[in-house]
Amino acid sequence: MATDVISALDLDKENTQCRVLVVKEINNCSSSFITSCVFGHLIKKKSAVLIISTHNSLKHFQNVGLKMNYNLNRCIDDGFINFYNLGDEYVIKMLNNEHLSPENVFQNIQDKFEYMRTKYDVVNVIFDGVSHLLDMHYSLKEVNQICSKVIELITEYNSLFICHCNVAIEHDLTYVLANLLSHKAFTVVEVENLASGWSSDVSGHLTIKHPGKKFDNEHMNMLDIKPTQYLFKLFDRGVKLLAPGTV
Repeated sequence: MATDVISALDLDKENTQCRVLVVKEINNCSSSFITSCVFGHLIKKKSAVLIISTHNSLKHFQNVGLKMNYNLNRCIDDGFINFYNLGDEYVIKMLNNEHLSPENVFQNIQDKFEYMRTKYDVVNVIFDGVSHLLDMHYSLKEVNQICSKVIELITEYNSLFICHCNVAIEHDLTYVLANLLSHKAFTVVEVENLASGWSSDVSGHLTIKHPGKKFDNEHMNMLDIKPTQYLFKLFDRGVKLLAPGTV
């Protein structure tokens, strides 16, 4: 049931340029289903993926994958998925009184990316929980620089880069970071809870913006590309998108 999300993000269409997709969680509304849907889509296409995670564990992705009819551990064994647990590496360094500098973080990412590039022409990158770098005492400038360098790394390839941001409240650093990354994005996805509270029919609101389309030839004459809004309902094995007013 991930096809609704894939279609809404235009990922079911062939493109000839790299895409940067920023996922923003508004006020602690979980948006991990977006990452899972895109990840599952890439796996079904046998497209290589480097996952950088400070948020969800490998076990989490494995459990989600089994529900979505793929085995992540098998994909890792096959070599076209690489899982880099940045959060674990940071903790191990800290317990050993060592420091993982921003330069070290990017170098590790680059090394893993380039190694996968020796086997695959296209390597997609998913950064799960980029906002947690702030919790790991990296500055806003340092986190922005890490993400900017990753974007530069993939620009010459037909790759997809997903930044998953946990956004707290307006004026919080996580909010500022998400906005900084959104200015670099081709597509921005905002996920938030219902203003009215809990509903058995709907899980939340989804807003999709395509700022990068301003630079597409077919959209050059469009001064304002309006965002698309959906309601979404989460299920155990997927998600369904609904047009506003249809529930």
